Amino acid sequence: MDQNNLHTLFFIDHILKTEQAQKIQQLAKQYSAEYAHIRDMSKEQADLFLSQLPSSSYGEEKVKRLYFDGCFDLMHSGHFNALRQAKELCETLVVGVIKSDAIAKAKGPPIMTDEERLALASACKWVDEVVIQETYDPTIEQIDRHSCSHVAHGDDLVQTADGKDAYQPFKDAKRMKIFKRTEGISTTDIVGRMLLMTKEVMWEEKKVFQKQTIVEASNINSLEIDQVSIEQTLNNKILNTTRRIMQFSNNKKPKSGDKIVYIDGSFDILHQGHVDVLRKAKELGDFLYVGVYDNETINKIKGKNYPILNLQERVLNLLAIKFVDEVIMGVPYKVNEQLIKNFKIDLVVEGTCSQKTVEDPYELPIKLGIYQQIQAVNKQTADELIERIVSNRLRFLEKYNSRKKKEINFFENHDYKVEEI
Repeated sequence: MDQNNLHTLFFIDHILKTEQAQKIQQLAKQYSAEYAHIRDMSKEQADLFLSQLPSSSYGEEKVKRLYFDGCFDLMHSGHFNALRQAKELCETLVVGVIKSDAIAKAKGPPIMTDEERLALASACKWVDEVVIQETYDPTIEQIDRHSCSHVAHGDDLVQTADGKDAYQPFKDAKRMKIFKRTEGISTTDIVGRMLLMTKEVMWEEKKVFQKQTIVEASNINSLEIDQVSIEQTLNNKILNTTRRIMQFSNNKKPKSGDKIVYIDGSFDILHQGHVDVLRKAKELGDFLYVGVYDNETINKIKGKNYPILNLQERVLNLLAIKFVDEVIMGVPYKVNEQLIKNFKIDLVVEGTCSQKTVEDPYELPIKLGIYQQIQAVNKQTADELIERIVSNRLRFLEKYNSRKKKEINFFENHDYKVEEI
């Protein structure tokens, strides 16, 4: 070991006094060459840096292939954080997306189709392989078929139809990896927020329901969300830390000579349309900046109760997508000279499904000749997903009230023994 690496080893040893010498040496060997600059940090800076390193890098050895299944409906930062933690435990992460038919039998039909959920899971930067899972609960035979040694899941209990632990066979076989479930956000919470929007929509647009058989304007008053559940949804906010943002961040910047592409928008409720346009935007250059409007700007553009997800939630979602290099938070609605110069933007792109106001936000890029429109193949929007909830509101209300009570019970009675990776 050269003098620089030896210096780094002693520095890490000074900071991580509670770690075993073997773990320190393993950490130093893996990171000293790439991160030799930590010897110049203050103790506080080094503590922060080392806290971001995956625990598996100086803890137990990673498994070769790990299987992680889920519905991945209305994919959010909780899903992505689960995938991030699962990836820390393995070299190759295989993700099973449960078929709609199996989900419907277990807990009611999902909002998104199989194709849409597959597209989102495949776009995640921590996912290596994606497969369709025919059954709701995974089996040892299934993970063997995909050459996976272990299965992963959060620390919340998943029960079979007869009330048994769905993952007990894996635990008995010592083929189970468990990580901490992300608090503060869930598909159930997002559905609750969307349901709050639908009541207002139904009063404003009764004509939408004149041809509906599931929901009629005359029974709007009877469509009630359980009061305890909805209060929990309103109060249950995701509490992000700078550590979480760093965990999601790519920690990269453009290289000299890179063609820098910029695209902006709301990116509220990530969907297949977003994934398609982000992929196409990335293909137009070397480094992709994604600008995200703040909550107030979106509300001015779309009105009602938009955005459904707050700025923090939307930023984390985008950082999890493999086509995105960096996210700029709270960008101006109208692309200006300062934005273009500060980030050295070579090309500003826009999807054909973006929602404009009277004021053209791309007036300057068009004038400078650095504007290009991306033709949207998939024209899905957040409004379309809202309409799916609206048209089946009774069904989703019943499902929401039931699942929200289970979530409240889990977080109130859960004994937190599993640390987040």
